[in-house]
Amino acid sequence: MGKGLDLLCRLAFIAIALTLVTLTHWPNLKVDAGIPRTDLWAHGIAYSTWTFALIATGWLAPRGSWKSVGLGMPIAMLYAGIDEYSQGIPGLGRYVTMEDFAANCIGVWIGASVWVMYLLVRDARSLPGHR
Repeated sequence: MGKGLDLLCRLAFIAIALTLVTLTHWPNLKVDAGIPRTDLWAHGIAYSTWTFALIATGWLAPRGSWKSVGLGMPIAMLYAGIDEYSQGIPGLGRYVTMEDFAANCIGVWIGASVWVMYLLVRDARSLPGHR
């Protein structure tokens, strides 16, 4: 089961990462679902998913380890900044904004926080006296 889960997590991350880089660099892409600043919601959701999946790959450290979260969060924030900055490539018709980067970082925080909550619950269950 471990190797199968590793492969599934890694393939999922690759699919998410390729989709994200494609959409964030698609020329003149506009996201509007009728909600003010829909794009910020999209940034947050995309980066929470990307971060969660990166940590799940086990490439940074064993999946389910504190180290995987500790490495995953700053790597995800660094990538979020590079991704946002690279949207300023001339000809893409895209905008580079601090609001988008902030939404990316909030997404990173959410994705990593889900792992932190899991690790806290898991570790609490292993304490003496816990049933």
